Amino acid sequence: MMKKTALALFLSAALASASATAETVVTVNGTRIDSSAIDQQVKIIGEQSNGQVQDSPALRENIARRLVTRELMMQEARRLKLHETPEYKNIIESARNEARTSGEDRKPTFASDWATFEGNVTAQALIAHILNNNPVTDAQVQQAYNEITNRYRGTQEVQLGEIIVNSRDNAQKVGEALRRGQRFSDVARQYTIDPQSKSRGGINPEFTPLKDLEDAAPEVYNAVKSLNRGAYTRTPVEGNGIFAFFYINNKRAVNVPPFAQLKPQIQQDLQNLLIEREIARLYQQATIR
Repeated sequence: MMKKTALALFLSAALASASATAETVVTVNGTRIDSSAIDQQVKIIGEQSNGQVQDSPALRENIARRLVTRELMMQEARRLKLHETPEYKNIIESARNEARTSGEDRKPTFASDWATFEGNVTAQALIAHILNNNPVTDAQVQQAYNEITNRYRGTQEVQLGEIIVNSRDNAQKVGEALRRGQRFSDVARQYTIDPQSKSRGGINPEFTPLKDLEDAAPEVYNAVKSLNRGAYTRTPVEGNGIFAFFYINNKRAVNVPPFAQLKPQIQQDLQNLLIEREIARLYQQATIR
């Protein structure tokens, strides 16, 4: 049995060994997922993004992982006979009638397009089943909101600026420029290697709670936690050949929105957690080769 944590490494090796002709990349409980299915998704993504998303090993690995997840969900839905419910049959029949009326069913790609559509409907049936059998209650939403307010009570959030360079030499130049009193945004536009950050002078428009920064990036948190507004890190945070200077553009108390405002998002997050847990269970029980 393969754990989900090992799937990425497995897919990387499988995709690297795949030839130009369609061949099995992975089997999920005995069901094949071959390279042609991945090729199809690469093509669709390329077309939908107007060429902005290019074919790459990382893209193919991501697609393969999503196809494995989708296959597990389809298999579980069929095991539960969700494809035999009136709701499922109505959706499929309505789609078939629409395809006949529009002429879509006469297109050369209809068979593969229909298989994808039917698979998606089957996977969605499992999601509906999970949520219908595990409804998120108002009490659960209220408890989650209370945990949020307790987490952020008395804490601050920061609007960070950052300058990222990939050499020690440039890091020294950035440090010297800042010590001479040059504006952080000007130095960022000159040196940072992040194109998006460069265009806005290194300043991130979003605020980040220091509590979240402590959990997600402790090295950055330790560097900026004591800085006041307008201050910057005197020495760069270094890692994996990258050197980063941080600047406190703004700093304020975290203001948790009222319950009514956050309730829909919390409810959605709790539902997503239920789905993620069920998918994790399916991975744990699956044989993926």
